[in-house]
Amino acid sequence: MKTKKMINCLIKRCSCFVMGALLVAACQRPAGSAESDEYREALRKVDDSIAAQSPLARKLVEQGLKEAEDSFAFYEYYSRMGKYFCLSSTPDSMVPYIDKVIQFAKQQPESPRRNSLLAFAYNTQAANYHNFHKKGDEALALYLETYRLSLASDTKDQSPMICANVGDAYIAQNQLPEAAQWYRRALFLVDSLNLPKKENITLYLGLATIYLQLNDFDTSLQYYQQTEKYFNQMSVAMQAYYLNNYGNYYYYSKDYKNSLRLFLRLKDLLEKRGKTETFDMYLCKLNMADVYLNLDQLAESEKYLDEVEPYMRKNADDVAVYYCHTIRIGLAVKKHDMQAVSRILDSEKNMPVMPFSMRQIRNHYLRLYYRAMGDYRQAYENLREDMQQNDSLEHRRINMRASEVMERFTRDTLKLHHDLAMEHKNVELQEVKMFAIAAVAAVLLIIMFFIMKTIQNRRRMETNKLRIMQLRMEAVRNRISPHFVFNVLNNKIVHSGNAEADELMRLSKLIRANLDMSCRLDVSLAEELDFVKQYVEVERPLVDGNFEFKLEVAPDIDLDKVHVPSMFVQILVENALVHGLRGWEGEKRLQVKVERRQKGMTSISVIDNGPGFDIRSTGKKRTGLTVLSQTIAMINERNRSKMTFSMRNLKGEDGKVLGCESSFCIPDEINLSI
Repeated sequence: MKTKKMINCLIKRCSCFVMGALLVAACQRPAGSAESDEYREALRKVDDSIAAQSPLARKLVEQGLKEAEDSFAFYEYYSRMGKYFCLSSTPDSMVPYIDKVIQFAKQQPESPRRNSLLAFAYNTQAANYHNFHKKGDEALALYLETYRLSLASDTKDQSPMICANVGDAYIAQNQLPEAAQWYRRALFLVDSLNLPKKENITLYLGLATIYLQLNDFDTSLQYYQQTEKYFNQMSVAMQAYYLNNYGNYYYYSKDYKNSLRLFLRLKDLLEKRGKTETFDMYLCKLNMADVYLNLDQLAESEKYLDEVEPYMRKNADDVAVYYCHTIRIGLAVKKHDMQAVSRILDSEKNMPVMPFSMRQIRNHYLRLYYRAMGDYRQAYENLREDMQQNDSLEHRRINMRASEVMERFTRDTLKLHHDLAMEHKNVELQEVKMFAIAAVAAVLLIIMFFIMKTIQNRRRMETNKLRIMQLRMEAVRNRISPHFVFNVLNNKIVHSGNAEADELMRLSKLIRANLDMSCRLDVSLAEELDFVKQYVEVERPLVDGNFEFKLEVAPDIDLDKVHVPSMFVQILVENALVHGLRGWEGEKRLQVKVERRQKGMTSISVIDNGPGFDIRSTGKKRTGLTVLSQTIAMINERNRSKMTFSMRNLKGEDGKVLGCESSFCIPDEINLSI
């Protein structure tokens, strides 16, 4: 499943939605500022009017300029004029206004009000760089400076939204771990400053988007569900942004029915608001065309595509046109019109390089095309490109998890430091009254010292433990997935014959299934056994002679509810085939048996009638069994109920070896995360 995070035009449009709201929020004054309540309320009305792009917005700003009582008030309204133009159809018109505001603010002595004015100007300038000039480094530097100024201003309550701006700048540079860190900091500030919970709306949505780009669907869904609670409090633009991204989530999860449901909901919202000829509506229809294609409703897909493509061409949106071409390739393949695919590909020779998220969607349809044309080598090269990108995403997800753990620990440490500092101040105030309180203060200082040492030691231990665990998991995954994929590929290449088309198709599906499973720590037993059946079918021609494979599942077991570490059953089956049955004379039998041996435990056994397991063969490499034992050890470290693994030779009454049985038992209540 690939992350679509919509095309440059979507990024630009969504940025305008979010950034416009954040621009307005970033300079509203709290109740503690130096101006009167009446002045602050007037400034808020101006900000709200600009955010809504009201026709009266400019008049309100001009009226404020005329009635300004001092220089600061004048330049605060003058900065709003810059913001007004930044959100208009001529955003660069804001430049002279913001430049004058910055020049004035820098000439003033530092104060909370001066910092607030300068932060507003920098924030507006950064938004212009970010949204309309793609000056990523300059925008990021300005947002960071805006954040620093906001903490020393009389608008500290806007610091969470400025953190979100920093996060958006990191997203534009594809630095997703850093972006997530700033969004989580924003959530922490909303809580610390006791701001209304509705401030979290854009923050939850931003985090959901980041995790969706990393293919971390479970975490992404959690944030979308948290955002849903505030849907009625969102602006129309934010509602459209939310529905579009939520629809994309289901698209990448391959739940096309729910994806279509959300896009239809978005289409209905835009129609009711009279936004039928807007970019948002055409983007919605473009998404719907792709969803209908995956639901095999080709007529509906083509209808929406015919509406959208002329609009995107008229606006010279190369990425959107590329996406239209991608859907047309899928339509042509399903209609068996291979010449149309060739024409589309030939027409794109001068197109710029597309974002990889777009190329991943294209690759899905191209693989169908290559298979239909019998070009299995090109299909494999196409698949390998996606595999390399998924490996990169997996490493980034690991780094993200490590960053989250460390950030939570740091946050708890800072809170404890704050609490201890407050306690110390209270002691200092009291110690002048009596000698006994001074003694208590000394005891508290000693306790604080030991607490700090304990925290430092604990932090060091947790950091080392996290790093060791991360390295161990990376080592496990890096050993099993390449070992499996290239083992199978080499066998198939050596033994391929003339009738290789069907075998290569099964092999392609097997590689894809392995790719999906190896990116997860655990899978349902149903998924694991389905993968094993595919693997056995691929390996069946390599097992000489009469070969029988049997799968037995006890009737009281729900395979979808039982979860096992990914690839576990496959490792045992591969071990039985490679080291047991392959090369063994006579009838060959392989059985996978799932049953309940005791209460609360599910047993999975792999039984073969080969020569058995020779414990003395220490010179042979058994990578799969090593990975299995290491993974069980790591899982058992974190659980009271333990997994078990056993391997034994089956013997007849005469003591002769009749085969080998490998089995593992997994408790119902076990946490499989490492």
